[in-house]
This record gives sequence, structure tokens and C-alpha cells, in this order.
Amino acid sequence: MELLMRGGGGHRVTTAGRLLALAGCVAAAGCERVVDVDIPDPVPRLVVEGRIERLKEAPTGRQRIRLSTTAGFFDSRPTPPATGAIVTVVDGAGRAYPFPEIEPGLYGTEHLVARVGETYTLFLEYAGDVYEASALLREVAPIDSLYFVFEEESLFIDDEGYRAAIDFADPAGVPNYYLWEQLVEGVNEIPPDPGNAINLVSRDELYDGQDVIGFQPNDEVAIGTGEHAEVRQISLSRLGYDYYYALFEQNALGSANPFSIPPANVRGNVTNLDRPSRFAFGFFGAAEVSVAEGVAPAR
Repeated sequence: MELLMRGGGGHRVTTAGRLLALAGCVAAAGCERVVDVDIPDPVPRLVVEGRIERLKEAPTGRQRIRLSTTAGFFDSRPTPPATGAIVTVVDGAGRAYPFPEIEPGLYGTEHLVARVGETYTLFLEYAGDVYEASALLREVAPIDSLYFVFEEESLFIDDEGYRAAIDFADPAGVPNYYLWEQLVEGVNEIPPDPGNAINLVSRDELYDGQDVIGFQPNDEVAIGTGEHAEVRQISLSRLGYDYYYALFEQNALGSANPFSIPPANVRGNVTNLDRPSRFAFGFFGAAEVSVAEGVAPAR
């Protein structure tokens, strides 16, 4: 697995150093000065969170795409939904699947059964602009087993309890890129924070063709006895891997909402056909997903 926080600690050290220097200047001056900084809100941009999925163990036609707009710099509220868009996904054979709006900002269909090796193209119209993105659906290695490991409190473990662990075999001879999600009682437990850096995305450069044993997508939060846990192992393209890698680095020190502030240098794959400079944030992907689940036992 890879550590995705290259340079993250450096930013913290630099920031801390500036704060200490500022504190020293204030103390030396013996006075207090209030500085008002006016940061204008940027013009809202469209944010796309969408992935055409094929569930490896039980394929269905259920697909969802969420659209929102960027919020202000200091706005802690959820990003506003982008309502009233026209959303369509077209497969490689030219079949078009409309995605009607199910609830504000959420668009979906129950009729697109995705296939490995197929390319899917997103077309959406919003606020007078037309956007487009394409993605190839890649196969994912199946999760062989999911089980629970009890971790006792120690110098390195604050929260005693069970952790979900999985085994899988990485296919040999081809580059594979992974994204993991872990849900406990239906809630995704892997927000973009520094503690989960090693668990969010990975490439098989160091374990190509090997068996991966006892991997814990989230080793920070304990799972209680009787709680239901689900681990989703998701295939990524190289472009998707690079996007999530960069997104994580940009937001590792921010809030749990990766789209609350537009990442400084993170550009997804959604193109504005009318005004290219006004591209959308976010990413449209296609992936096969292997799902394993279980209930934490009594100790």
C-alpha cells in the first residue's frame, strides 16, 4: 500500500511555524491588532460525483449521480444541490439512459446494467452549459473473505474493539488501482483525513500478483458487537487513481466534505463543452465493485 500524504506534514509544520512567529511578534509588541481579511466568495461551479457501477457479486441496473455546486470559503453547510439538470449516460453501443432527478441534486436510473470493458459517456446540461465525461469500466479483484479482528487498547490504539479485515488476490501482470469504502450501519467511515491516507486509494506496484491478507480499510474506528459492516473494493483507472490521490492530498487538512471548497490544483474529467475554462469539479467514473459484509461477533 502507499502512503498518500507526501508533503502533508510539511504544510502543517510551515503553518505552525508561521503561527509561532506571529505569536512572538505580538508578544514582543505588547499589543493586539485585529486584521479583517475580506475573502470574496467564488462564482459557484458545478460539482459532479458519479460512478457507473457493476456489482461483481450481484449486478443490478441501479445507478446514481449527484450534482452540487461549490460553496463559499467559510461555508460549513453542505454544498448546495444542483437541481434541474438534464442528465444522460450513453454506453459504447450508443444506447442512451436518462437519469431523472430523484431528489434535489440526485439523479438516477434503475435500468443501466453495467458491463466490464464498456465505455460510458456522461452528458449533462446545467445552467445553460453542456458538460461531458467518459470512463471505461474496469474489472476488480474479488474480495475473498471479510472477517473481524479485535484490537485491544494500547499505546497506538485509542479505541478498543473490532476492525473489519479483508483478503483478496491481486491479478498478476496488469496494473490495478483500487479505492475502498467501509460502511458501518450504512455510514461511510472513511472521510478524507490524514489518518486514513494509507487506506483510501492504492496501486499494486508493490504487490502485483500477490495475496493481500488482513487488509483493514479503516483501522481507526472500532466496530461494536452486533454492528453491520460492509467493505467495497472498487476498481479505478489510472486517471481515477491520480484524481483521488490529488483530491485526498488537497483536502487532507480540510473538512470531511471534499467538495466544500474547490481544490486548488485538482481537476477532474468533466469538460464544459460551451466554456472549457468553466470545467466542473468532481469526477465521473465507471467501476466494478466487489462487496463483502458481516456482523461483528460477541467477544
